[in-house]
Amino acid sequence: MKFDLNFTTDYGQFYLNDKDEGDTGTENFWTNEAFNDRLAVEKGILGISIANSEGMVKCELEILNSKSLITDFSIFDHVVEASLEIRNGFLQINDCPFSSIILEEKIENGDYRVRVYFNNLKSAYSENPKDYYKIEMWKDIFSDRNVLKRFNEFSE
Repeated sequence: MKFDLNFTTDYGQFYLNDKDEGDTGTENFWTNEAFNDRLAVEKGILGISIANSEGMVKCELEILNSKSLITDFSIFDHVVEASLEIRNGFLQINDCPFSSIILEEKIENGDYRVRVYFNNLKSAYSENPKDYYKIEMWKDIFSDRNVLKRFNEFSE
């Protein structure tokens, strides 16, 4: 299943979560590490950081049948992944701060690995931001957040 999403959000973030789950207000959600990794993790919810200050999200979500085949991250600025437990049978994407449902999709319960690819992050600070977010998820054993490629905004 693949979804192309265009929506607005505030506070530089949006959420991927198990239906009606997750507490974004805990002190363990947006930690310094989460800000640096561009991904906050809490039981039942992931917070994805966006780069542009306009709150524009251009995003692709793909639910895969098996682990992602992408192993070359050279075309991406930043790549991070974490696990998300689905127990209510529905995956949601919500904006911030109103938690308006952008997408709700019925999926199998279980543990999923969620990988977020960040593109065109340097353009996010321009007049016409073109930052783009690709999200892939597949069933996998639960494991901690892991940055596979880190964006350095000061590099050329």
